[in-house]
Amino acid sequence: MPNIAKLLKKLSRENTGNVTIEFAFVILFMLTLGIGAYDFGNLAYQKIAVTNAARAGSQYGAQDMSTAADTVGMEQAAKDDINDNALLPDADNYYFCPGQGEVDVDDLCDDGSFSYFYVWVTVPKDVDLLFPYPFVSSPITVASTNTMRVR
Repeated sequence: MPNIAKLLKKLSRENTGNVTIEFAFVILFMLTLGIGAYDFGNLAYQKIAVTNAARAGSQYGAQDMSTAADTVGMEQAAKDDINDNALLPDADNYYFCPGQGEVDVDDLCDDGSFSYFYVWVTVPKDVDLLFPYPFVSSPITVASTNTMRVR
């Protein structure tokens, strides 16, 4: 029994290897921080790409009345901008009167003016995370909708 007590006393005074243990904790923390930064940075990057794709689709549709009716062309413009043909954007158009909301094509606004013609494009994209986080599901869907008035 005295040998174990002497051994424990000697180990408590020894400090060799402490740096290795501390370094292991720091490396683990930095690795976790780096993976988190990559994941959430990738989410931000994908959100920007999706927003740009929605804008490109609505810009295509807002050129004139013929491109505004071409919803397939607006969707393809969004796919081309983000360079992802597996993407499933959604596009449509509508007539709108200020203070009145959406109206039919032949309706005039309450004040007697003509309604405005708008196009919109919505682009959703699923983004997978590298690491599972508590309370965060994977994949995360980032989406953006852009609306423009037709010239």
